[in-house]
Amino acid sequence: MDRIRVLYDAGGVLVLDKPPGLETTGRTRDDPGGLEHHVTARLGRPVWPVHQLDRDTSGVVIFVRRKAAVAEWQERLRRATKRYVAIVHGRMVSETVDAALAYDPELRRWVTRADGKAARTVFEVLDGRDRASLVEARPATGRTHQIRVHLASVGHPLFGEGRYREPACVEHPRHALHVRRIEVDDLAFEAPLPEDLRELATRLGFDPR
Repeated sequence: MDRIRVLYDAGGVLVLDKPPGLETTGRTRDDPGGLEHHVTARLGRPVWPVHQLDRDTSGVVIFVRRKAAVAEWQERLRRATKRYVAIVHGRMVSETVDAALAYDPELRRWVTRADGKAARTVFEVLDGRDRASLVEARPATGRTHQIRVHLASVGHPLFGEGRYREPACVEHPRHALHVRRIEVDDLAFEAPLPEDLRELATRLGFDPR
């Protein structure tokens, strides 16, 4: 857990800055790759994730120290404002994508489809170039891969995107998505842009601050 930064630890709530390359869940010896496992081993007692991030998504993730608190915090997160930083292909414009998502077993990935579950994401362009844009994404719903699918559906997949871009992007070793800030009730948790995304942003001509 040495490379996992603690952002908040009080009142039975543990908020971490998740590095890329770790699953959120997984606590057993048979599943040693999960953040949950690393935290449990370090603390010597179990913790429970309130939500999950993709393996290669970095940033703010919330755990609780009592299983009974999971439902309460999941409800609080439904009212929360989540702010992601995304680095995407092409010059994007600020827009709201309101497109339902469904899992396609043949493609083995999520797709936008009218009969899927409602999903809505607000995208605000922070800086744009012909080749790439630096974007803040604010999901209003919490569907699996929601931001990634919505970006791809409007023609602006993430740098490093392997599943929702054809051909897969090989310009960055992971998809360029980071949970920068979660605002829930009277609390706010913030994780700075990690080094790999700062370097990518600088290379593309953006101010990583």
